[in-house]
Amino acid sequence: MQAHGPMRIVRERTRDAARIEGMTEAAFGPDRMQKTVYRLRDGVARLKELCFVAVDQKNEMVGSIRYWPILISGKWPALLLGPLAVSPALRGLGFGKALMWHSMAQARILGHSRIILVGDPEYYNQFGFRRDLALNLQLPGWVEERRFLALELVAGSMIGVHGMIGRAEPPPRRRAPAQRKSR
Repeated sequence: MQAHGPMRIVRERTRDAARIEGMTEAAFGPDRMQKTVYRLRDGVARLKELCFVAVDQKNEMVGSIRYWPILISGKWPALLLGPLAVSPALRGLGFGKALMWHSMAQARILGHSRIILVGDPEYYNQFGFRRDLALNLQLPGWVEERRFLALELVAGSMIGVHGMIGRAEPPPRRRAPAQRKSR
């Protein structure tokens, strides 16, 4: 099915936050914050350059997608996709697919090589996400294994990648060396 009417995809805007939260709660419920993937996101800044919203012909935000930085075994950077949420009345009309294809293309352009997610394979397989690419990965908590998927944005980027997925901590700030006062 195609998206209903004209739509645009734009970077997530500050004013979209409350609507995104409402759509996410409608899609995933109030207990979503207890899930493993939410713990990986807690306190970590989302990647604003990969967070998009779908806007309908009335300039209303009707869908959103977000990405977060993660590290696999502390050495392989990856993207954690989610949540992808669409206004309940508009699900199945193509807004989610448009957000997926757009954001994945932007991630490639920005040089990212792999994306990890927990989601329904019946939906995400169409974008190239596969269970077999995540077989050597672990999450720091329970997850339904069939829903734990990965995608190579760069062919072969999951070869040899294994271990625990962890939070991507920002690099420590370097202090500027103290300057001596000249006399």
